[in-house]
Amino acid sequence: MTAGLHNAARYAIWRLTALVATLLAVSVILFAAVEWLPGDPAQQILGINATPERLDVLREQLNLNDPVPVRYGRWLWSTLQGDLGESVRTNQSVAAIIARPALNTAMLALVAFVAITVVALFLAALGGMRDGTKTSTLVSVTTLSAVSVPEFIIAGILISVVGLELGWLPAVSLVPSEGTPLSRPEILVLPVISLSIVGGAYGARLIRAAVADAARMPHVQAARLAGLTESRVLIRHLLPSAIPPSVQVLAFMVPFLVGGAVVVERIFAFPGLGSQLVDRIALRDAPVIEAIGLIQAATVIVGFQVADVVGFLASPERRTAR
Repeated sequence: MTAGLHNAARYAIWRLTALVATLLAVSVILFAAVEWLPGDPAQQILGINATPERLDVLREQLNLNDPVPVRYGRWLWSTLQGDLGESVRTNQSVAAIIARPALNTAMLALVAFVAITVVALFLAALGGMRDGTKTSTLVSVTTLSAVSVPEFIIAGILISVVGLELGWLPAVSLVPSEGTPLSRPEILVLPVISLSIVGGAYGARLIRAAVADAARMPHVQAARLAGLTESRVLIRHLLPSAIPPSVQVLAFMVPFLVGGAVVVERIFAFPGLGSQLVDRIALRDAPVIEAIGLIQAATVIVGFQVADVVGFLASPERRTAR
C-alpha cells in the first residue's frame, strides 16, 4: 500500500470516528438543553386542567419521573433504531410532523446553495482576477458591506419594498397544502435572496483570496503574456487551480444555511424545520425539538466534515505525507 493510500485510509477512519463522537456529544448537549427549558412539561400540557393527581399520571406516562441519564439513554437508543417518538402535544408521530417541513427546508436550502455558489464564484472571479484594481476594491467593499448586514434586516427590507410597496413578489412564503415550494416557485425568491446576499458575499470574500493566489501563478501569467483572452485564462488556467479551495469554502455554506434558514423561515412564515422548531419550543414539545435539533446538528457536522475532506483531497502534501 502506498503512503498516499495509507494516509487516505487513516484519515477516513479518523474523520468517521470524529463524526460519530461529535454527534454523540451534540446529542448529550441537545437533550440537556431541552431538559433545562423553563417550565414543567406536564403542567404546560394540562394547563388549567392540571391537578396533582393528573400531573402525577402524566409525568409517569411521559417518563418524567425517571432519572435524566435513563431518559437520555432511552431516547438515544430509540433514535438509533429510527424511532423518533411521538409528540407529547398531539400524540402524532414525530417523523410525520417533521416530514413536510424537512422537505420544504431542503428545497429552500438547495436553491439558496445554488444561488450562493453563483454569486460567490462570480464576485470572487471578478475581484480576484485583477487584484489591486478598482474593480477588486469595489467587490471587496460591496461584499464587506453585505456580510455586515444580518439576514433578518435584508429580509425585512425585501418584504417592505419588493413584497408590500411594489407588490412584485409574495411577502409571505405560504406553501400550498397539497404541494411543495416548487408548486409556487415565486415564494422562494425573497427568502433565497435574503440568504444568498449574505452567504454569497461571505463566500466571495473567502474564495477571492484563492482566485487571487491562482492568478499570480506562473502558468496563468504566462497565458496572459501569450495573448489569451481573460475568459480563456479564467476557464483553462485559473479555475482548475482555484476550484479545490473554492469547493471547501462552499461546503462551509451548509452550516450557514442551517442557521440562516431558521431566521428567514420565521420572517417569511415559510413552513420549514426552522419555523417548526420555534413553534415546538413555545409548546415545549421535547420529542419534536430533539428530532429537529439533531437533524440540524447532523447537517452542520456533515457540512464541516465534507469541507475537511475536500481540503484533504485538494492537498497533495497531506495525502502523501508519511
